[in-house]
Order: sequence, then structure tokens, then C-alpha cells
Amino acid sequence: MGCGADSTASAPGGPIFNVDAGSVPRFDAGAAADAGLPPEIEEMRVFETPQAGSRFVYVANPRRDNVAVIDSRTLAINSVEAGDGPTYLVTVPERGGTPVDEALVINVNASTATLLRTTTAGTTTAQMPVVAGANAIAVAPNGHYAVVYLDTSRPNQGVPAGSFQEVAVLRLDPGMERGLLLSVGFRPINVQFSADGETGFVITEDGVSILRFASLTGPALVPTVSFYDDSIIAPSDGGVADAGSVLPRDARAQDVSVTRDGRYAIARFADSPAMRVVDLMRRTVQTIDLGTAITDLDVAPDGTFALAALRGESRVLRIPIPGGFTDPTLRRSIELPGEVVGSITMSPDGARALVYSTAAMTERATLLDLAGTTPPAVLRLRKTVRAVAFAPGGESALIVHGRSEGSSTEPGIDLETQIDRAYGYSLLNVAERFTRLQLTPAEVGPFALVPGGTHAFVLLRDDARRVSLAQRITLASLTIQDLALGSPPVSVGAVPATERAFIGQDHPEGRITFVDWNTGAQQSITGFELNSRIVE
Repeated sequence: MGCGADSTASAPGGPIFNVDAGSVPRFDAGAAADAGLPPEIEEMRVFETPQAGSRFVYVANPRRDNVAVIDSRTLAINSVEAGDGPTYLVTVPERGGTPVDEALVINVNASTATLLRTTTAGTTTAQMPVVAGANAIAVAPNGHYAVVYLDTSRPNQGVPAGSFQEVAVLRLDPGMERGLLLSVGFRPINVQFSADGETGFVITEDGVSILRFASLTGPALVPTVSFYDDSIIAPSDGGVADAGSVLPRDARAQDVSVTRDGRYAIARFADSPAMRVVDLMRRTVQTIDLGTAITDLDVAPDGTFALAALRGESRVLRIPIPGGFTDPTLRRSIELPGEVVGSITMSPDGARALVYSTAAMTERATLLDLAGTTPPAVLRLRKTVRAVAFAPGGESALIVHGRSEGSSTEPGIDLETQIDRAYGYSLLNVAERFTRLQLTPAEVGPFALVPGGTHAFVLLRDDARRVSLAQRITLASLTIQDLALGSPPVSVGAVPATERAFIGQDHPEGRITFVDWNTGAQQSITGFELNSRIVE
């Protein structure tokens, strides 16, 4: 067990909830832990709007060195010259709170990035230098800056000779476009930003490299604040342990998060009861021993608390930031007896969380109310869990399921076996604690939620069985409409200005289908890679 105060009912952090067993079948979490479950694997599935600005949709065409800019209102197409091999593309959703139509694409054969800025008058471009081999772009929430880097965990065009310790910071403001190359820690893994977008945090294998954008005037070396330097470990007290007593020397930080104010970075370590907290301002490190292995660690969107999943003890620990780092009595334990507490997904507002396991073959998740006093609710899902994504408002969630081996259409099998073998997902209405299971003819692919959270779109593709399908979900009723597509779907997003979703498809000449998210009406164009306009 962890610190004694974590499990006391009088903990100042709030009441402790114990799930009523009720009629929900239970899984012996203790037995599962003894059996040696594998690590939890969280798929990073989120509601996205890839390649879409406020009104225009951008599609990179590396074979022709251009980007197709498609007006979602008129379906007019404009092919814009970008650079040599434009491949990895993201859009800039807004600047200073105002929606914009801008895209940033990496030209993989030239180590440059092209910024495309579109109005009804046309598209202008600006080129900036980036890191050789770059394949990842992170855009600051204020839209003023972007960080471009090589993420070696993602597909790329081949690792170039050179360094794994370089990123490019791009200034995106009109008339001020520029790119700076900076040296950071070894192998960038992720980039996060402060709430105001004025500071970037490059998460690397060595620690956190802090980018204070306003002070960057030229190429520079950015020092790394390490998770591993034992010489700056704070003295042990109040649950803070000496680093060497809880961490092997080859331990690597996982689930690294930086609080929105940019003050603290927090991480866990595989198969370890330790979490480390780095004060990025004072450059001090604390190591906290929670007494049992931490299988997941998430920080609330507002940075006021962290949630640690303690699978071996069937509980979630809520740790206030920063008080809970040094004072164990401030931590609150949420006991979930009989449940496998392996992974946590918080809603974007930090008011709710779903607790589940991707390692144990359990067909349940637990809904936690993090803002009030409503007891946890165990949800029976009827299939195992692969991934969870909340809608931006937190009122609904999509749960992607796993499946067991074998054909779901095999003659003679019972209904439960059919369900277990099928692909599918569940929709959750949080207020009603209501779930709807949807079995699908193919694996669940990319999905997107429209602004306002009224509808969602899910893509389904199986080339061998000729499944090319999108599903339009009305989240208020959890009803689903099948949308047949002419080609296999590959991407989906939402275009706010025209209240349309777009579905990019695998077609030799390029094909995209626009769907009115209120009515489901479809309109497709084919040939945009050739700058033609065939409307179907």
C-alpha cells in the first residue's frame, strides 16, 4: 500500500467512493495482478479535425509537389505549389482566438516547411527551414508558433545521417514568418505548450527542453531539465523518497505531462511505484513512492491535480498539484474494489474520467465524477476496451473495443461469442450513464467530432471485404447512419464555417466526400490531385 493517509475516509481532498457491487459481475483484480498482467497500452485516439481550417480543406500531394486547397462551400479546387515532397500536413485552427484557414506542411525532400494562408482571394505561401527527416508538427494553442521535429516512433522517409537532438521553431504570424533550428535533449517524443502558447516543452528521453519563444532570436542550445539527475533530488520528506531506492538506473519516464502554467513536469516509470515531479522553474526534482506500481498517470487539463492508476490495489489516487507532492494527507484515494484499474482517460474539462484496463480481458469501465460527490458508476460494456475518447464538452464518449480471435459469422456459435469476435465500439451518454454497443463490419478507423459536439463520424475500412463506410452518429440520441463511400476512407474532419464533415479517400486521382453533419447529405469530388473537379 501507499502512504496511510491515502486510504483514510477523512482525507481532506474529499470523500472516498466505494463501488457498490450490485448485480455487475466482478473480476478478481488481486488474482489478475498475481497472474502478472502485461503493461496497459493506451491507443492515442482523439477527436480530430485533420487537414481542415475554418472553411478550406488542405490535402498534400507529394507526387506533384503541391497542396490541393478545397473550398468546402463551393467545392472549388486550387492546387498550390508547396515544395519538394510535401507530406506531413497540419492545420492552424486559430490565431488569438480567431478561426483561420492556414496549413503547415513538411517538404520531406527539402528539409523545409511551407505555410499556406488562404482567403477567398487565394492562397499565399511562405517557406521556412526545418529539421532533416522531420515528420511531426505541434502548433501552439495561440497559433503564433509551431515546433517541427523528427519523431522516431512514427513513420518517416528514412532516418537521415545527423542528430536526433534538433527541432525547428516556426513563427507563423503574417509578415513575421521565420524558422530557427535549436538543439534539445535526445530523441524528442512529444511537444506540449503552456496555456497561453508562449512556451513550448519538448519531451525527450533526457527530460524536458523549455522553449520560451519570445526570447528565441537565433539558433541556440536549449538546456534540458532532467528527470534522472540524482544530484538535484529534493530531500526525502512527506512521502518523497530517495531516487536510488525506488528507481533502477535505466528507468525511463512515461506519461510525461507539463502543467498548463508551465511550472511542473510529472512522470511515472514502468513497473515502478515512483512518480517524479520536476519543478521547471527551480529545477528541482521530487521522487514520490506510492507503494505499488503506477500503470497510468494523467494530469488534469487545468493542471490542478493528477490521477494515478494503482492496478495492484484497485484504486485511483488523486494528487493535488503542488500540495500533494509533499503532503500525503492531501491525496484522495478512490477505491474501486473488484475492478482492474489499469488506465485512465480524463474528459477535456477534467470533470470526469473513465477507468478501465486494456491488459485484462474485462468488459467494463468505471465512470468517475471528479467535480462533485456522485459515486463511481460501473459500466457494463459487453466487449473489452482498446481506447477511449471523450467529446470536448465531456457529455459523451466513444469507447473502441477489442475482439477475440475467430470469425463472428462462424456457424453454430452463440450470440456472446459473435459479439466477442466482432469489431465494434460503444457510445456513452455520461448524464444518463447509458451505453450503446455498435458492432461494425471492419476495424474502427479514424473518427472525428464536430464543433459543438452534436455529431461524430467513424470510418470503417476493409479492402479485402470491400468495406468502405462512414458512420454518422447523432450524439443526443446515439443513433447511427451508414454512409456508403465510393473508395476506402483514410481521414475525417470537420469544417466549422460550412457545418460539413469531410472524408478523405484512397483514390488514384484523389477523392473527398463532404457530409452535411446536420442532415447527412453527401457531395463528393474526384480528381483534386489533378486539379480537376468531378462532382458526384
